[in-house]
Amino acid sequence: MNTAAIEGPELEHLVRRELAGAGFTVEPSVIPADGGLGVWHEPGRGVLVRWGAPDEPPIEHQSRYDTLRTAVRLALRTILTDAGFVVEEEYEHPQLTVVAVRSAGGGL
Repeated sequence: MNTAAIEGPELEHLVRRELAGAGFTVEPSVIPADGGLGVWHEPGRGVLVRWGAPDEPPIEHQSRYDTLRTAVRLALRTILTDAGFVVEEEYEHPQLTVVAVRSAGGGL
């Protein structure tokens, strides 16, 4: 797999544009609010995409929470990979990390 040398703020801009174009609210900060996404560049890691989720949902809502968390993760991963981004998953947190852009194929 060939990847393009797009990094930092430029990669963050491309990720933000793709997610906004898909209909997500992309927050201007690290902390997502009101169902939006936090998108930011972290040097040495890539562009992190985080969505709001309670740390410990009430036990009676655990199943619903897990289903919604999985659906959001799948939607974001699908949108980003279809657009040509290389995505790493972080299952311990409600976030994904975009590490690169494929240089051939994809929507970019």
